[in-house]
Amino acid sequence: MRRSVHAAMRVAGTCALLVGLVAGTMTPATADDVTGRRGTVTSSAPYLMPLEPYAGYQPQTTCKRRPKPGVLLLADWLVARGGGYGPISRSCGGSSTSEHKESRAFDWLLDANSPTDQALAAALLDEVFAPDDLGQPHALARRMGIMYIIWDDTMYASYEGFAPRRYLSSGCRSRRSCSPTLRHRDHMHISLTRQGAKGLTSWYVAQPSA
Repeated sequence: MRRSVHAAMRVAGTCALLVGLVAGTMTPATADDVTGRRGTVTSSAPYLMPLEPYAGYQPQTTCKRRPKPGVLLLADWLVARGGGYGPISRSCGGSSTSEHKESRAFDWLLDANSPTDQALAAALLDEVFAPDDLGQPHALARRMGIMYIIWDDTMYASYEGFAPRRYLSSGCRSRRSCSPTLRHRDHMHISLTRQGAKGLTSWYVAQPSA
């Protein structure tokens, strides 16, 4: 069932991205391409849009079950590196606030006990938080519209300048009593801004043909 759901989400994302291609908003790929399931995705591209400012906190306010095209593209780009596909959408039930309920968050399946997965996570964080050629910090994270990342008991939020801080789920009294999932040790959670989720920030606009 999960495989069929992800297949449907990937098809929906491809259709949305093709609209951008027809409109002529995509630019050619560079030598740093990574091939994902929907085609070629690049982390460095000839950006036509200026670097986005640090995003503020945009909490979930509605419930939308259809995954956004930006989230689907980012998910493919991540899984092309390794790891696996985790949830994007979540049930609208309950009182908790989650960007999963607006389908603008992705759980990249990684195991914090695995040296390979730890290396994948570290490489991703180094890349998205690195300065660009002009020295502008956290350049790729800002271009991707990343609002925050949670991985292995640590949170990196755009509205806090992506400074790492210790994270404890509101559902846990202590880390020792917390499950690997609530500690984000069996996945990396990535929440996007609404513009990033729609694929309207500069990284998505710069992607080549799927």
